[in-house]
Amino acid sequence: MPYSRIAEMCAKEPGVELSTMMKTPCIRYMGDFVAMMFEREDSLIVKLSADRVDALIASGEGFEFNFTKTTFKEWVLIPRRFEHQYEAFIREALDYAKARKHPH
Repeated sequence: MPYSRIAEMCAKEPGVELSTMMKTPCIRYMGDFVAMMFEREDSLIVKLSADRVDALIASGEGFEFNFTKTTFKEWVLIPRRFEHQYEAFIREALDYAKARKHPH
């Protein structure tokens, strides 16, 4: 499913909003970044725990997001060849954002 359809579905959930980051449409949860398409790399960016990002990079599913020579330890690029998994990655990032806002 394309990012835009997933974003529209997520936006119907409480606390989720469609916003922008770096002049690009993104998904936020209670103001925190969750996910966006990064057209320059033809990839999805999701925010997950640093350990999960490392695991995705190690598995070859994800790549380090290095913008302006700064590495974002909780952001990972997921290439479009994994688009069939984008919804799962976005849901995982949304769960991560919710857990950060509502720790148990």
